[in-house]
Amino acid sequence: MINFLRRTPLYPVLAGIYPRLHNFYIWLVWQICYLLPVDQHKIVFSNFNGGGFGDNARYIAEECIRRKIPYKLYWVCSNPALPFPKELNLVPPNTAAFVYHMATAGCWVDTTRKLYYFKKKKNQTYIHTWHAGPGLKKIERDAGSGLTDKYVRYAQRDSKAIDLLLSNCRFWTQCFRSCFWYDGPIMEKGLPKNDLYFQDQEPLRRMIREYYGLPMDAKIVLYVPTWRENRKLHVYHLNFEKCLEAFTTRFGGDWYMLIRMHPNVNAADFDIHYTDRILNASPYPNSQELLAAGDVVITDYSSCGFDYIQLDRPSFLYAEDYDQMKRDKGYYLELSDLPTPIAFNNAQMLKNILDYSEEEYEQKREVFMQKMQYYDDGHASEAVVDYILEHTK
Repeated sequence: MINFLRRTPLYPVLAGIYPRLHNFYIWLVWQICYLLPVDQHKIVFSNFNGGGFGDNARYIAEECIRRKIPYKLYWVCSNPALPFPKELNLVPPNTAAFVYHMATAGCWVDTTRKLYYFKKKKNQTYIHTWHAGPGLKKIERDAGSGLTDKYVRYAQRDSKAIDLLLSNCRFWTQCFRSCFWYDGPIMEKGLPKNDLYFQDQEPLRRMIREYYGLPMDAKIVLYVPTWRENRKLHVYHLNFEKCLEAFTTRFGGDWYMLIRMHPNVNAADFDIHYTDRILNASPYPNSQELLAAGDVVITDYSSCGFDYIQLDRPSFLYAEDYDQMKRDKGYYLELSDLPTPIAFNNAQMLKNILDYSEEEYEQKREVFMQKMQYYDDGHASEAVVDYILEHTK
């Protein structure tokens, strides 16, 4: 039927009308479901509004399951074929079922903004984990003119509904106060997804190497860039082959590169020649496992680089558009504050790898850790579940 309509003159008209009709339908369902009672023993988890089983929400859900709390657990998911624990009930986003469970759940746990219409009740608890810790580039209100008016409206509405934000360091708490349009409680207990860094890494290292068919003694460098609103792809053109050669020369060992693009970047649009040593890790459902299993990380402005510093493993920044990003968004820190070597082109990147000094990095790392005042201790997920149990009676 859809294919037939696409061949008719009516299709452009229908294509323009349908989103508006659907939005009105969802709004109407919200009005009806808002009248229904809240089940305090129901939690709805959402990761990028329909994403896979990952980020902070994953580790909070796993802690709920581990402790066998007597709650009904729902996960907003666009692709039911993805692997999920059997204890989670999957709900497709932007549907009547989604609205029903959101309207009747005692608790929402979300990793991103709710950029859609919603109605939160006074006896509902909204925990916003955000999907990142501290990073180099400014975000939200601090990013200034880089945000659309529509996004700002939704973000302000979202922040007004939040009951709890999560922070993993004093520096990030201060950033939230300036950028998030939020003056409510902030739990300074670390990020749930960083709990993984405080567990035994060896099983994960073996699992990831088995997953990608790598030798058990393989060295892994993970390239994890963030995304740009302008969608420009040239900034990701790191010379992967030369980097692997440089890592082999500087550190020795058998090196492989896993490339994982940001969820907002379509990896299919990024023309990479994958080989038996340069592997596509974008489809892998859990970036935190990749980070924990790696030996080195290369990023640009992603917060994963800051979190990775806690692992005391080498990290590098590669940012061709550093000056442009500074003009567009601005930075929270100066380059001199970072322990991580930064490169603006491939030649500098190779030099930074070959000239890497463990002693210099460790000295700068200690100063950086003191400045950030990290709270991560491996128990953030426990603290969040304790909060849920306390506030959803």
